[in-house]
Amino acid sequence: MNSLALGKLRVRASKFSKSSFVRNVVAVATGIAAAQAISLAFMPLLTRLYGPEAFGALAAFTAVINIISPIATLGYANAIVMPQTEEGATAVARLSLVCASIMAPVALVIVLLFRAPIAHSLGLEAAPYLLYLIPVALLLSALLSVANQSAIREGLFKQKARSYVASTFLMNLGKLAGGLLAPHGLLLIIIMIGGKALNFTMLLSRVPKKGAFEVRRWFGRAGIRKAAIEQRDFVLYRMPQSMINAASLGLPVLVLTSLFSASIAGQYSITTLVLGAPIMLLGQSVLEVFFPRVTEAVRRNPANALPLIQRATLGMACIGIVPFGVIALWGDILLPWFFGDEWLRAGEYSRWVALWMASVLATRPAVSSMPVLRMQGTLLIYEVAITAARVLSLFIGANLGNDLVAVAVFALVNVAGYLVLLLLVLRKAAAIKRRGNDAYIT
Repeated sequence: MNSLALGKLRVRASKFSKSSFVRNVVAVATGIAAAQAISLAFMPLLTRLYGPEAFGALAAFTAVINIISPIATLGYANAIVMPQTEEGATAVARLSLVCASIMAPVALVIVLLFRAPIAHSLGLEAAPYLLYLIPVALLLSALLSVANQSAIREGLFKQKARSYVASTFLMNLGKLAGGLLAPHGLLLIIIMIGGKALNFTMLLSRVPKKGAFEVRRWFGRAGIRKAAIEQRDFVLYRMPQSMINAASLGLPVLVLTSLFSASIAGQYSITTLVLGAPIMLLGQSVLEVFFPRVTEAVRRNPANALPLIQRATLGMACIGIVPFGVIALWGDILLPWFFGDEWLRAGEYSRWVALWMASVLATRPAVSSMPVLRMQGTLLIYEVAITAARVLSLFIGANLGNDLVAVAVFALVNVAGYLVLLLLVLRKAAAIKRRGNDAYIT
């Protein structure tokens, strides 16, 4: 009996290892793991060269870029994986870049008109000219987004991962060299933008120019009107949802800078950067592979969604228990030891942020399933509600105590929000399984 069970286990393990889904997840996860390992290896050196204020300035600038980046393509870049034909996919790519060519000049005009107040809010009064990099960052974000989504559609996960690893290494090497010469937050901002350009360039040089990744087909106007109509859900729901989500997640940096100091914001940014590494490693890799898989599965039979989401969610939750559990228990000891005594507050933040990041990791499959389940309207409503709760939690926490209380309340609100989101997705998937296509349509 034992030998029979062992034989069945071996057969299942063999099928699991040969699964294209597993191989693709491993390819993406390996690349992201290597990139995260590089960043973490450099981090103890960088935190001893750049102080919390420098990282606070970088975090504030990055928060603004993350908030406005979805505007660059109006959310259409995320729809490249959706069309069934290659021509449909390249039309979406063209549409995305046309949007970017319009939005970047608009961003430049806004910087020209409101440079002083924007620089003040970001703590860049000493070098407001850096705000002129915002339109450049928007264009680079659009190009990189189109390239990444095209690579995902074509299954070029290894090439995408290798480009990310190489650009991450060069970017961190630049930060280290810059820190030895002139350790300042402004330099970190310039290198961050340069990293986007490196990633895009390396990705183009590594992938075969075929299918949706035939770059010459990205430029022009053919089919963009039809693509804009067919994928309008992405501009109506995904773009504002992405902006609201980025705003609510970047809000702590801006609020902590405003209520306390750039140094406090820097402590928080390092905490989320380090604890976000497992999210990048597993959450992003599963999302990129799971999204096209669940899309195809639902096209064949909408009832397939529920078991797929349940298995993936359970797996991600089990994986996150160990790393985030360790940080929740001993983060106040581990982070200062790793980064230096100057980062004691970051360690105290990490015990609360770990709970939040664990919930993010567990709900990654559910979030990636929402477009194909036609829940983008629900996601937008959710983002509005959770953003309001996040804003309220920060100010309540700050008024009740200090910056640590504000971060703790903020983290717990996020945990509750992600659990609610998971329940909404499972409920919709269960309704589709019970009622068939009628529930899928509604």
